[in-house]
Amino acid sequence: MKKLISSVISLSLAACAAAPTAFAADSDYVPTMYFRSNAARCISSCPDGSAVVFRSELGESSNISVNASVYIDDESLTCWNVHPVWKCASEHVKLENLVDPLPMSDDAPNIAYAYAETDENGEFTHIRHSTILNTDTKYNTMSFTVQVSSYTDRSAMKTYGEKSDSYPLTSFDAVIDKDAPEGEYTVYFLTDHEDYPDQRLADLAMRTEEGSLVKTPVTKPMTITVTDRKFGDINGDGRVDSNDASAALVAYSKSSTGGEHGLSDLEFASGDSDKNGQVNSSDASNILAYYSYLSTTEEAVNFTQFLENRKK
Repeated sequence: MKKLISSVISLSLAACAAAPTAFAADSDYVPTMYFRSNAARCISSCPDGSAVVFRSELGESSNISVNASVYIDDESLTCWNVHPVWKCASEHVKLENLVDPLPMSDDAPNIAYAYAETDENGEFTHIRHSTILNTDTKYNTMSFTVQVSSYTDRSAMKTYGEKSDSYPLTSFDAVIDKDAPEGEYTVYFLTDHEDYPDQRLADLAMRTEEGSLVKTPVTKPMTITVTDRKFGDINGDGRVDSNDASAALVAYSKSSTGGEHGLSDLEFASGDSDKNGQVNSSDASNILAYYSYLSTTEEAVNFTQFLENRKK
């Protein structure tokens, strides 16, 4: 069955190699697919889209769920079929809860996504586009297809935002075993056959100067770092104190003058206390406030709980 489905899809894409349209990409141009993690309690998202899970902040928790989105960066805006496939090879990570932005049901309304269309009333619709989702629990892979649904019209899909990656294609959860070893876990796009010979890989179809071509996109993986490091402990010495506040201010001083902040991904995630994608004076202030709190109590809560209590 998998062989049959793969063959039918390949033939369908190949059959659409028609004459070029007025809107066509350079035949050598290739779009990029990438991930971006979403920050949550005890989970920080780094500027490059990777995630850091501060397991020590979770307490007696169940499995760790990292939510992430899939994006396509296509400057040509000429795709009529986009098909990312991604995988995690670790036994400690399970890919779950793939979201369909066009569910076409009353209890699950259509949502904004990369190629969302609206009607004359501004309501999300699905007149020209269709989506296909697949989660393979055996091989721990996911795939998402969005395409023009008319066989007689393969014109490019119009993006919902100004750019193709103004909005994600879809989102999913990477669920990590609570007992997973400390370290890095990678979610990556599948561009080579790993599980069986005719496995469908990440690809896309776009209008080019040579007609409609099927291409393998440029891809960027996502790293999820599970650490027992304390949130707020930028220098990794096991404490959250004035030295960490100073490190935050140094990083802020460097970035505010146009330079690099000088922190590793783990250091950056540790210092981004408000999870706004920056390490600045506000983070230094939060760290100092927590350091002061630690010196006045014998039953201290962790940094995450301290910040949550301050908001109440």
